[in-house]
Amino acid sequence: MPLLGVIVASLCGCSAAQRGTAVTAEAAAPPPAPAAVESGFLSDYSKLQASEQFAALRFYRDDSRKNGYRKLLFRPVEVWRGSDRILEDVPEEDLQYLADALYKAINRRLASSFEMVNSPGPGVLEIHLGLTLVTDPDSPVDFFSTAVPVLELSPQQGAMAPATARFVRDCALEAEFDEVAAAAPAAPRRKPAQTMRAAFFDTRRGADTPKGNVQSWEEVHAVFERWAALLDERLSSLRDGTFKPKLTVREDRSQRQ
Repeated sequence: MPLLGVIVASLCGCSAAQRGTAVTAEAAAPPPAPAAVESGFLSDYSKLQASEQFAALRFYRDDSRKNGYRKLLFRPVEVWRGSDRILEDVPEEDLQYLADALYKAINRRLASSFEMVNSPGPGVLEIHLGLTLVTDPDSPVDFFSTAVPVLELSPQQGAMAPATARFVRDCALEAEFDEVAAAAPAAPRRKPAQTMRAAFFDTRRGADTPKGNVQSWEEVHAVFERWAALLDERLSSLRDGTFKPKLTVREDRSQRQ
């Protein structure tokens, strides 16, 4: 049972129409968004394949692993802002809040179903999530990362700043899921070799994505909670052997022969 089908269906399979939130005139006709490029968040973009459902969604799966995990290592969430003039007015405190809020929502939910660990190892699924909006990979990037543990986080409320709302609607959701290879221990001071189990780069915007029309912090929180619940549900069903794939992918059949 492919791991990637779980991951993509979890974080990318819910559309804005399913949220039941009215689409405002501003959301229906947002300013032109910058074209997304590979930010460098993922360790290897060359393995990604196009989704059959969404042209703007690319992903990878390691078919050699058929079962799920009981131990998870959830890395700090990262938010990347590229050096584009139209992004300069996004408040830095809002970008930091996005990283902290997404981490807290998902970690809280996963901790209710899995053993959360602090170090990688065989049998541990290592999860990296990022919200990135990079238009020129050769220019400097501002990084905002969750400081773990997130001790206190007062929920933001009300309408977001227009620049923040544009960032949330236009940024890419990137994720990588790794596992340390079950092999000989790494040499001292050397990071253990990892196997990429799954990854995706989702640059969809608008009604195709649950964050495509968000206007308020309450809507952002609702999206993060939905992602957390779906990821928990899919990873739990994969672990328990009850998951039924709901997503078809475009396969390169020439490589199977």
